[in-house]
Amino acid sequence: MKTGMFITGLTLALMFTSCEKMFIEISPAAESEWPWENVSPESQGIAVEDLEQMAEYIENNNLRIHSIIIYKNGTIPFEEYYDPFNEISLHNLKSTSKGIISALTGIALEEGYIDNLDESIFNYLSDYNVDTTGKSNITIRHLLTMTSGLEWQENNLNSMYTFFVNKRIVKRTLNLPLVEEPGTTFNYNTGLTHLLSAIITEASGMSTLEFAQLYLFDPLEIENIEWDMDREGYYIGGSELFLTPRAMTKFGVMYLNGGEYMGRQVIPEDWVAESTKTQIEGYSFGADIQYGYLWWLDIGNPLFTYLEDDNRFLAMGVRGQRIFIHPELDAVIVITAEQRDESQCDILIRDFIMPAL
Repeated sequence: MKTGMFITGLTLALMFTSCEKMFIEISPAAESEWPWENVSPESQGIAVEDLEQMAEYIENNNLRIHSIIIYKNGTIPFEEYYDPFNEISLHNLKSTSKGIISALTGIALEEGYIDNLDESIFNYLSDYNVDTTGKSNITIRHLLTMTSGLEWQENNLNSMYTFFVNKRIVKRTLNLPLVEEPGTTFNYNTGLTHLLSAIITEASGMSTLEFAQLYLFDPLEIENIEWDMDREGYYIGGSELFLTPRAMTKFGVMYLNGGEYMGRQVIPEDWVAESTKTQIEGYSFGADIQYGYLWWLDIGNPLFTYLEDDNRFLAMGVRGQRIFIHPELDAVIVITAEQRDESQCDILIRDFIMPAL
């Protein structure tokens, strides 16, 4: 597997954002309840010396880490915030929020708002005046697997203009040239997750945020949410969703437990299984990849080459946002950061946290 270029490409992918708003402070009174006990690392058999070495590595390399949380065996043996950040800081999940969009799509399917994954996206986006020649074959499944066939370069200024300057994302994405047969070629495209957000809105009659609050955030007891909209009134799918690291942990633990949270089945167990198994293999940002429904399963970065034979999956956002789920260890690792060399965040997991576990 080629490993060197992936993180560089992914870092460039959203480097063109005009706002780069990475965090928001909120009122302490608004913080939701933390359902797990904070315990010592030793109580969970975690090697403290590895965590101490990680702290030294962060300081010695001037890493811009905002938070690290480790969940294991129903407890929180490690929760660290780096000044000035704390448990009430809302962080921009960037592309880590694609995992949220995947979950919402599964819920929409389960609740009957979406008929099936293999129906045309234009069943829901028919109001747009678009030449659908060939494009009518683009399905919801193709959006989930990044195989729409639309022309897009994630690290290209013109593509990022769609998001952070123009913000008429649905229209501009649907008008992109079709350059591949839908369903055949992986091409990472944040425009596609925004189409999913629009489809969820059109199918349910609710905004994506209202839908998420009803079916996902409220069951997870996540109260503190900020989410940017585009100029057409759709919440941006695949970026610009702000949650606390604790909220990210709740979401990760739900996936770890097959869609269940505190005794309640929030998303279907079979959706968790389907969305976190290989749906498409390809080549992206200079590396071989395996991809589920908006979840990374195998990519050319330091973390996954280390864990090549393990069962694990990852939601990943630019600048080092991570929700890493390792079912065999009953562990979830959450990182928020503003780290230009975001491979450093994966090195923290590979070289310090995983050995500690």
